Amino acid sequence: MNDLIAKFEEQEGIKVNVVYASTTFEDDMKVKMASDSIPDVFSTHGWSVLRYGPYLEPLNDQPWAEFVNPGLKNVMYDEEGNIFALPLEYGTTGMLVNYDLLEQANIDAEKLSTWDDFNAAMKTLKDELGITPFTASGKDSNAGDIGNFLASGNFTEEQKKQFQDGTFDPALWQEGVTDLVEQWQKEGYFNPDFVSASLDDMSRQLADGSAAFALSWPFVVNTAYEYNPDANLGFIPIPGMEEPYLVGGEGVSAFGVSKTAQNKDAALAFVNFLAEPENAEPLLDSMGAYSGLTNVEVDLGEMQPSFDKYVAPGNVPTQPFFDRVYLPNGMWNSIITTTDGVINGQLSSSEASEQMKAQFDTLYGQQ
Repeated sequence: MNDLIAKFEEQEGIKVNVVYASTTFEDDMKVKMASDSIPDVFSTHGWSVLRYGPYLEPLNDQPWAEFVNPGLKNVMYDEEGNIFALPLEYGTTGMLVNYDLLEQANIDAEKLSTWDDFNAAMKTLKDELGITPFTASGKDSNAGDIGNFLASGNFTEEQKKQFQDGTFDPALWQEGVTDLVEQWQKEGYFNPDFVSASLDDMSRQLADGSAAFALSWPFVVNTAYEYNPDANLGFIPIPGMEEPYLVGGEGVSAFGVSKTAQNKDAALAFVNFLAEPENAEPLLDSMGAYSGLTNVEVDLGEMQPSFDKYVAPGNVPTQPFFDRVYLPNGMWNSIITTTDGVINGQLSSSEASEQMKAQFDTLYGQQ
């Protein structure tokens, strides 16, 4: 990004003042929205429609708009068909896997279509290879990813509509999310160092063959290859209640332009500059991220086969991140804490679901 900004400044003669996001970014943006002091350009990080839409300039008439990946239609366009951010990154992922471990246990990754299939595979890996089947991190919000990704594919369309309409059935959440997590916890499928483990530790465990599965992002696999270039890793569709699926949507590298930007023409010029393939490609290469624009080709290295097999053809359904579409704003932290509580044994499945309901009712009322 620094290199691209320097190139833009030299090319256009426009100065870009940059503030890089911290862990308080969301809270900082809420303060800026409330005080009408929104930056000219900012990362919408998955919320360009539901949270920031009223504050953003529609970008349908920008030169890159015709190349937006069709998979983003359900999450980046409002009901009138407006798009409010440049989706440089199409954040999509599945179940991360160590193929060599599956092969050693005679498990066919292509046949892990249901949770029964997956649970049977984890039992085989633990019993026959003596490994921890599933690695997770008690840091870096990974517990939230686990709960959120499970929710994305474990409810019917009718059940999802209940959430949107303001009804949170704790029994439904328990059946679709926390019961599954609790089963894995009781069977000893999670890594013993979960509480202290980081995403980097997850990468190491996938790389050295001490874990076979993870629910996280492709960059975890990219990091794993740095530890073991000979590893055989990738991702497969996540097993589902009805069919396997991927999860995806607007990534962190999505940039919108404020309706009230003091330098709107310059802001639009900068966003359009980032969308040019010769600029977008090196940024996405450095992130190991899939492109949100169909005219931008990215070299994803060792992850390329997984994207080519499951994402590019479009034959595996991509479900949106559950909290962004079906839960009120603020529920992300609740997913993290309740899923974490089940994994570390501090909460039962039912207790976690009841906590989710209490927070849902509070936040939905405020919404």
